[in-house]
Amino acid sequence: MSINHFVCLLLIGLLVRLSSPGWAQDSALPSSRWANELAQQTDSTRKAEILLFVAKDLELSNPNGALAYAQHALDLGQKLNAPKVIGLAALQLSRLHTTLGNKAKARRFRKRAEETLRSVDLMAELNRLETQKVQAEETAASSQQAVSALSSETQQKQTLLTQQGQQLSLRAQQLQRQGKLMGQKDQLIGQKDRLIGQKDSILTMRELILRSQQDQLQILEQEKALKAAEVEHERTIRNALLVGAGLLVALAALLWRLIINKQRANRELGQKNTQLDLARKRSDELLLNILPGELVDELKIQGITRTRHHEEVTIMFTDFRDFTKISEQLSPVDLVQEIDYCFRHFDYIIGKYPSLEKIKTIGDAYLCAGGLPAAHPDHAHEMVAAALEIRDFIGELEAQRAREGKIGFQIRIGIHTGPVIAGVVGATKFAYDIWGDTVNTAARLESASEPGQINISGATYERVQTGFNCRHRGEIATKNKANMSMYFVDSQYDKLLSVVGS
Repeated sequence: MSINHFVCLLLIGLLVRLSSPGWAQDSALPSSRWANELAQQTDSTRKAEILLFVAKDLELSNPNGALAYAQHALDLGQKLNAPKVIGLAALQLSRLHTTLGNKAKARRFRKRAEETLRSVDLMAELNRLETQKVQAEETAASSQQAVSALSSETQQKQTLLTQQGQQLSLRAQQLQRQGKLMGQKDQLIGQKDRLIGQKDSILTMRELILRSQQDQLQILEQEKALKAAEVEHERTIRNALLVGAGLLVALAALLWRLIINKQRANRELGQKNTQLDLARKRSDELLLNILPGELVDELKIQGITRTRHHEEVTIMFTDFRDFTKISEQLSPVDLVQEIDYCFRHFDYIIGKYPSLEKIKTIGDAYLCAGGLPAAHPDHAHEMVAAALEIRDFIGELEAQRAREGKIGFQIRIGIHTGPVIAGVVGATKFAYDIWGDTVNTAARLESASEPGQINISGATYERVQTGFNCRHRGEIATKNKANMSMYFVDSQYDKLLSVVGS
């Protein structure tokens, strides 16, 4: 067989394995299943494989959409330098371009797949499987020999047990005959003993009659003494019952009084405990609205909280464009109601993500952080996802206000990832706050953003690039800082998957 034939067979086998349920693990499930797994997956190689599964599912129904997923898998394979992922992605792209009629691209990707997959060593896997097969056959032969030997030994033991049973049966018959002889002997001995007893009873009859008379006299005397003692005992018991009855009445009255007092005290204590629980619950709710839950527990136990340094936290700043001009056109009541409506919805969005924590609001600015007070692996991903929800909410609200002929807000958002210091300040009015250059940088990114855009730093982009569609803006100048690499976030990959799957 020539090397070209071998490579063709190898490519066909790998393609069949890619589309088979055994290799894909639940590839027959709907695209939403892969979308959920893609959102939770942190392994880039596994993400590339899942993108290939989605591309395979969409190959017939949406080849253009499948082409985007296969291309994204190829980019990840090149970044990871994984020949298997690169080869399979190139092979899938070749099939899709063939379906779309792009024959030149299909040939180019097929050639790349053949060159890449030719370097994948499959013989080692075949040798390992052959070795396991030989070992399994040898183990089965050894087990068969052991079973045969055990069966022969069992038959020998069964024969020996049969012989021993026969010998025991003969011995039992002999013992039965000896028992009958012993029974006859016992009967003769019993008859002898009865004759001797009759003789002894005749000799001792007189002695028994004399002893019986003496015993009757002693019994009469004891009965007299017993009757006298019973009379005295009845008198003593009667007196004791009278005294005991009086004591029981007094004790019952005392116990009734104690029970009434205890019930009254329990009711009062229950009411006070209920009031105390309500007060404690209101206090805990107020603290939880101000401080994170972990810091509330620490404050209640120790009376103070420790200032902590967090190595990696994602900070988000938002503000409204031309807020001062808009505030001049609205009454104070309408302005406060509009800001309160927006910030309440921001709080709802932030509350959906476990790693995010609202810090504070400053005028029209909203500050929140991800990854504190407890570290979380997906804090950057969740912060960008929350920012997309906030951006879309404000966009829909602005469109609604425009249809009603009212003024609407336009939002700018800035996000940066880095170290911060966090702690509780204040003695009578607690406030949880954060400090550090990361906070200042996030504020600069918000100022450098544009209305309706989410501006993220290069540090944040490195952590979320596989989950979001971003546009590089280049090096942007910021106040009191060197030029920074910035990106606009347009959409989220897993949400795109859910739309295509639906």
